[in-house]
Amino acid sequence: MYAWLMSLFSKMFGNTAKINMEKDKDENFPSGENWIGPDDTESGPGVAENWYLSYDGPAPIVEDIYDENYGVDRGNGAVPIEFYIKKWGIPNGFGKTDYEKEIANK
Repeated sequence: MYAWLMSLFSKMFGNTAKINMEKDKDENFPSGENWIGPDDTESGPGVAENWYLSYDGPAPIVEDIYDENYGVDRGNGAVPIEFYIKKWGIPNGFGKTDYEKEIANK
């Protein structure tokens, strides 16, 4: 009896779990491999290199330094150090390299 009711429910209303998963996938991954973070910022490999120019959220969390870029937790994962320091200041735990010091003193 239970299986019959579940089958009837599924036929009447569709597979809601599948529909919700597909909806979430479409909403959270708008351009394939990218995703939408909690602050509604698109992040991932398909994000434009200059994403940070139009970003007006809180300072991205800096995870590491890569050449003249901070590796951050959103967008395409990189923000030029000079831009970051001028807009948000020196992030906690950073600012020790000669390049960062030079920018901070400008």
